[in-house]
Amino acid sequence: MPNYVLLDAVKHQKKKILPHTNFKHAAQQHHASLTINEFVQASTSFPVVFMKDPQEGKLHATALLGIIAGKNLHFTPSDWLGTYVPASILRAPFELGPDLQNAKTLTLYVDEDSQYLSENTGQALFDGENQTQSLLQVQKVFADYFKDEIETQKFIAQLLDCNLLTEIELVVQYENSGSMKIKGIYTINQSTLRLLSDALIIDFNKKDYLVAIHAMLASLGQVNRLIKLHNSSEEQKIAGVQMRIDSGEE
Repeated sequence: MPNYVLLDAVKHQKKKILPHTNFKHAAQQHHASLTINEFVQASTSFPVVFMKDPQEGKLHATALLGIIAGKNLHFTPSDWLGTYVPASILRAPFELGPDLQNAKTLTLYVDEDSQYLSENTGQALFDGENQTQSLLQVQKVFADYFKDEIETQKFIAQLLDCNLLTEIELVVQYENSGSMKIKGIYTINQSTLRLLSDALIIDFNKKDYLVAIHAMLASLGQVNRLIKLHNSSEEQKIAGVQMRIDSGEE
């Protein structure tokens, strides 16, 4: 488990960042958060869907990295089996967290147990108590991510307002006749999409929402790729996955 603590110029003065290698920190992630700007690239490797936060009940854009919880099918010790790596995975060893000095403000936290943190080699975070260019670049990445997440939530809100989301149930059928159901996944309701007014279509197009919508729909075909990756690495083989939309429609 990550050990995130508030990044501190004194406490972490000697810390250095190492480059990402095999993404071992994501080996047990079967999904990863996305922002709307990633949908097109992510759709070339993963199903892009929405999942509901069990604590807040808020929907988040997500890339499905595996079928079974705790298993990232795109991770191997020697290679990443996808053409795209989600930005949320590339953020390690950093994450945003509450600023204890300023209410309603986020600031950088660092995973002190991360494989990407060292005191011997890598890019320094601080020069004395001053931030290095490397750390300033990390801060810019997170500032851009925060803006992108706000835009993603605006996108989701408009989809909800237009009744454009529908829940998917994935029924995983194993070769030994066993099965498993995966619920709580949402995608675009194509029936409602076809009924959008011309004014909304124009508005969605100006906001690049149509690009994101069609990337999501096309990405559902990547479920077949997940099956192939699963069967190449797991003993219990999957015979197929049935996608049930709106309580039984496929």
